[in-house]
Amino acid sequence: MYPQSSSIRAWLIELQSSTEVESLTALQAKSVASTAESFEALSIRNAQITIQQIRRSSSSVIDELDSVIDSLPVTIDGLAYLTEMFYHTCSTIRSVVDTCRRKGCDQTINGDRRQLSSEVIDVCNRTFDLMINTLRSNKPEQVNNIQIEANIRKLKENFGELVDVSIKKECSILVMSLNRGTGHLCIKWSLLALWQLTQNDPYMCRLLVSDRNIIPYLLNVVQNFQSISSTMDRRAIKSAALRVLTYLCSNNDAIELILSQIGVGQCLSSIVLYEDDLSFRKEAVGLLVQLTTPFIDSKDDQSFNRTLINEMTHCLTEIVRTTASTNGQILLMTTAALANISFRDTKSLVKFETLSTVMNVIKQRSDENGDCDELLLHDQLITLLANVAQKEQLEIVSSGGLIFLLDALNRETSTYDGNELACARIQQKIAVALARLSTHKSTAKIIHRLNGVKRLVQWCKQPRERNYSDTVLLASIAALKRLSQSIGRVPFQELNATDLIDLKLQQSFMLYSTQHESLV
Repeated sequence: MYPQSSSIRAWLIELQSSTEVESLTALQAKSVASTAESFEALSIRNAQITIQQIRRSSSSVIDELDSVIDSLPVTIDGLAYLTEMFYHTCSTIRSVVDTCRRKGCDQTINGDRRQLSSEVIDVCNRTFDLMINTLRSNKPEQVNNIQIEANIRKLKENFGELVDVSIKKECSILVMSLNRGTGHLCIKWSLLALWQLTQNDPYMCRLLVSDRNIIPYLLNVVQNFQSISSTMDRRAIKSAALRVLTYLCSNNDAIELILSQIGVGQCLSSIVLYEDDLSFRKEAVGLLVQLTTPFIDSKDDQSFNRTLINEMTHCLTEIVRTTASTNGQILLMTTAALANISFRDTKSLVKFETLSTVMNVIKQRSDENGDCDELLLHDQLITLLANVAQKEQLEIVSSGGLIFLLDALNRETSTYDGNELACARIQQKIAVALARLSTHKSTAKIIHRLNGVKRLVQWCKQPRERNYSDTVLLASIAALKRLSQSIGRVPFQELNATDLIDLKLQQSFMLYSTQHESLV
């Protein structure tokens, strides 16, 4: 008998802790599964495989059933092809049903004890028999298209319910493993499975979010996971948990659950104050971008949480201050998240001097790397400035945002490395921001003195300068009209542009539009 410390035993332990699940052969898996944690890790892997198999096959089945429905009604000649197609679909359905039965997932969980798999097979058989009997009769008038369609729709409903119940049961294995505290191996494999299952799959995100435990469990991993001594591995696991949370945010319910969790603020603070790992911060900011995205369209003030908004803004501002100056990706994502917040609230941006922090970082990057002309970054930053300009005009001026807007206004669009639509979108936002800032006479005079009025007139009268965009034209005319209320007519007379402020908005637009279509 070999001692516990033998080289073979040591190799197995090393394999257990460091080898990714995909590289395990069946023999190795059997050898490694020598502890309760190992068995649980293998059950996680089996659950993932089952989910992927059911998901892949069920997607194919649903598409094929939809195709059958779209083919109806058919004549007796078309029914032969339809029956053959349905036969192959039934074969796939039976394969899925067998998998669900082996896993004990063929009954509903709401207490009525319906055997879903039997219902699916029953409808499948009845529909196939109906098609075959009709073909054997060879009587065109006996093709009961209405009954065939009703059966197919019922089959689709029952099959979908079976798939939902089966996948939910397997998902519960992955979710519960996040909270067992049995060790890092199970959490690692569970996160790997969730990462792969939720990526670009809204259906899987919806099913997982329906398990109300997954969000608090993942947040707990981010905040409190400490079960391994390796700092690198610990950060990797926390980063993976953040990535899964980000993927789940494709479902709005997940966003609401995350924002409503007690301790979210503590989680965000830990990102800024304790975790300085670059990869971890990227994942954290990516999650914040997703969490703040609904702010763009949300008008529900009742859901406004001042404390949470302040916490998010504070964290993002600190990330910009400490990390974004050396990492363009983090700068872009933090600016995007702050722009999202600005649709909902601007007071927090003033409170934490967010604009000054962002503008200082932008200036620093420009000084070090030359002109900072990233199209996506400028798009998000100008969105942020335009939103803040609506209520906090003086903050734009004091932070250097006005100078940035005027520099962007006078920039040749060819200097942006991007498509014309994106450039036009930026131009439109610049015009909107300047229009909002023009309500202050002193600010309007600065805009005029730094050639802002002249450039806006060029955008109106020279279509090429505005990328032939009529939405930019409309925003520019509106900005000029607002400016004229603060600086008077003289600057427009000097530029021979009084028509842009004297005519009605629609008339000015039609005069200079490239398409001669009213957008007003």
